[in-house]
Amino acid sequence: MQSQLVFQEEKERERLRRQNLLLSQAEKPALEHFFKGKSELSVLDIGCNDGARTFHRFSDDRISRVIGLEYNQQLVERANSQYGNTKFSFYQMDVDRDSFSADFQKLCTEPEDREFDLICLSFVLMHLHDGEKLLRTLKNFLKKGGVIFITESNDRISTLAPDEKNLLGQFLDILKEDKYAGKRETGQAVPGWLTNCGYDHIHVWCKGISAAKGEQQQKEDIFQTFFSYLPEDVEILLAEEPDNRKYQDWQNWLKKNYEELQQLILSEESEITMGMQILSCERGSL
Repeated sequence: MQSQLVFQEEKERERLRRQNLLLSQAEKPALEHFFKGKSELSVLDIGCNDGARTFHRFSDDRISRVIGLEYNQQLVERANSQYGNTKFSFYQMDVDRDSFSADFQKLCTEPEDREFDLICLSFVLMHLHDGEKLLRTLKNFLKKGGVIFITESNDRISTLAPDEKNLLGQFLDILKEDKYAGKRETGQAVPGWLTNCGYDHIHVWCKGISAAKGEQQQKEDIFQTFFSYLPEDVEILLAEEPDNRKYQDWQNWLKKNYEELQQLILSEESEITMGMQILSCERGSL
């Protein structure tokens, strides 16, 4: 898996808390559509982080078994400590490795234990070398009639008004080159990948998270979720490469413009949309 920072400080946990709140609101209609009238469902949640979001999303009584996969071992240990039980179990695994399919089959030795009604990936594909390859592999772990549920960024449709200096565009240009921020337009590519892999009934449930004039709490949550991590990323990048001119330029840009961008986003009159694709699909015949 490509370099992906996992911040464990209180500030990052707060950012994740706000992100989980935003995502829960956006995902709820789609998940409820899938859960309706069903029972004894099994879920595979890839990129489960510390397990908090996995636990809150899938504590529903209609779900009987949940496996969470996470790249970072410390987060897996935290997830099992806080949420592990007979229903929830969490494991360290690198889904970007060529051996992922074999590794997962070793973990779930019984064939019926490695087939799921629902497979979820939230901001995972953007951090992989080959997201399409993973989607093709996951078909082997999806039950007949099962669904894959994907959430990914798509900065191409992000907008902010007013923004006379195009600060949002400049910010997103930096994000596009930040190796810790992932591939920022993955959401746009996912429908094509799913088609190539032979999935059916591809449906886009959401294209962005928005806040209109006066929606101050929503704007605050959007800012913390989509903007607050870049200064920390740049600090770490500069610690790794102190003489990197590009990273120095990014730091100077943040010193000059970050607070102004924050004020624009949080202003009473602003309107903002951050591009984020929420999609579902079913296993096809290919």
